[in-house]
Amino acid sequence: MYERDPSLLADPNAMQAFETDAVSTVRLAVTRTSPDPSVRYYYALLGMAAGLAAMLALRAVQRTQGNVSALGARRVLGGVPRWKVLVATISASWACSFACLLLAFAYMRFALGVDFGGRDGWCLVALAASSIMASAAGAFAGTFPNLQPGIVSAITCFLSLFTGLYGSSAQELADAVSANVPWLSAANPMWEIAHSFYSLLYYDSLWPFATSCLVLSAMAAAFLVVAALRMRRQRYEHL
Repeated sequence: MYERDPSLLADPNAMQAFETDAVSTVRLAVTRTSPDPSVRYYYALLGMAAGLAAMLALRAVQRTQGNVSALGARRVLGGVPRWKVLVATISASWACSFACLLLAFAYMRFALGVDFGGRDGWCLVALAASSIMASAAGAFAGTFPNLQPGIVSAITCFLSLFTGLYGSSAQELADAVSANVPWLSAANPMWEIAHSFYSLLYYDSLWPFATSCLVLSAMAAAFLVVAALRMRRQRYEHL
């Protein structure tokens, strides 16, 4: 805080100079790009799309089981190790889901002009990690022969609520959960997918992006291990 010099009041010229003295300011950006609220919806939409892709692996793994389809019965009688069947099925499901996500990304990027921070190459890495996680989750769900795809769809839509997909109220809820219970957000695969794209857009460092990809990879590994164990323990009284 400062006060005017009383001597300036007696000098009109000095007083005028004091009143017209300009202060220069510099505008600083704390993020890589200017914040755009609309991208949040599209990132959350990509997360939900990846989650829904889990239904491809679910149906594919269910069809490999001997008591679900004739194809599964032939595979069981053929004596092919179940882990090989599981790996081949998940790989095919991942290829399909990754191709679908690529089309969605290309449409958002080039047709809708969604900003991904100019890091398209790293976005493909995020899509690959997302589709691997979804395929592994779908494979785990597929080890339950009677599980309906609608249940996976419902779970995906519910988890997408915490990414802010459904409007401003959902965004406020997602922000509150992320601020107060961050571990709960980190355990949400839909949130991790959306956050990986946020990291590429707003952070100079790739470490937040790498963290999200590592979490998605860990989730995929956990789902794969449990799915393999469940497939190994399956027994059939008759085919």
